[in-house]
Amino acid sequence: MIYSEDKPPSQRGTKGYVDSLQKLLQNHHKERDLTFNQIPLSDISDAKEIERDLKKRLTEYLKQTDSIHINYTGGTKAMGIHIYRWLENYGKEKNIPISFSYLDARTFQIVDDKYGRITGDLRSQIKLSIQELISLHGFKRDNEDKNEKDLFKVAVKKFREIIEMDKIKDYFNSYRREYFTDEKGELLKKVNKLKEKIEKLGLENKIIAQGTFLEIVNSMPEDYKLFNDEGSFKELKTNKNLERAIEFLDGKWLEMYVYDLLKESIKDKKISIDINWEIKKYEWSSSNQKFEIDVIIINGYQLIGISCTTSVRKNLCKSKGFEIFMRTRQIGGEEARAVLVTVLPESKKIELEQELEVDTGGKENILVLGIDDLKENIFTYKIKKYIE
Repeated sequence: MIYSEDKPPSQRGTKGYVDSLQKLLQNHHKERDLTFNQIPLSDISDAKEIERDLKKRLTEYLKQTDSIHINYTGGTKAMGIHIYRWLENYGKEKNIPISFSYLDARTFQIVDDKYGRITGDLRSQIKLSIQELISLHGFKRDNEDKNEKDLFKVAVKKFREIIEMDKIKDYFNSYRREYFTDEKGELLKKVNKLKEKIEKLGLENKIIAQGTFLEIVNSMPEDYKLFNDEGSFKELKTNKNLERAIEFLDGKWLEMYVYDLLKESIKDKKISIDINWEIKKYEWSSSNQKFEIDVIIINGYQLIGISCTTSVRKNLCKSKGFEIFMRTRQIGGEEARAVLVTVLPESKKIELEQELEVDTGGKENILVLGIDDLKENIFTYKIKKYIE
């Protein structure tokens, strides 16, 4: 395994990735006696240095074999070109057969330089867990499953009914976000702050939750109902319950809805699905990055990240779309794909998708869905087609 040494500030070391890959391979092949040799390169931008390091550090291992194969998928262009060239010359000098291959990120196949495609779609042959895959890129999960999807199961089912009955727009017409936000537009998290807001707006004992919105509230667990059966505010006992209830009504329901549809409709054993992953870098990566992926799909070893938003502001939706594209690439590699689920009308959705296709470099990189795509049969058809 050939990697770059850590030489700040000009060269970032990649030994952590090598260690993660080695650990994964050993865990997947415990019955085999695997030997790993790690070869560091002191300067991955200098051809002469690369050649010097290979001669000094790699030659001793090459003497022990009668054939050599290099897969040059990883690494920088300079690493790929100069290591390829050096090994090719070495093979000719020592009269040792040498072959080359790379992983085609578009077809998920190994391509041999001489024989062409030598595998089928590797997603059907290699199965990784979400944690295994993201660990290869230096990330790990930073939260535990809160089981909120079970807590609000009945309410999510009610959303499904509303969507199938073409009443979801009624929900947004009857939901008043401004009742649950502070001066900065952030969702309230404390009972006393909500009481202050209600008093300030003069909403005590007034019927303000009606129609489809009230239907959803009434389907929530008793300890999370922000309104009584008639539709006036009622006080929740804890700040945690208040925070969860407001988050759910404001948009958390959409990711739970997406998760439920996918879990029910996708039965392929090589595909796994999970919800609400807070992700951060490993300590060795020297980064404090931390972010959340609403729903994650792993198709064999390909990651598809899904971001959900109930905002109708196109600029906010666009930033979320670009973020999910970047995050999925970070944690899943070049083969990763992104999905943005919105409640935008068809015309705005198409406009947004076209802009994101330009920004991300291609139609295959991101799928954008809007409010007209939320019905179960439409949603599952489009997601399945995108995954395939």
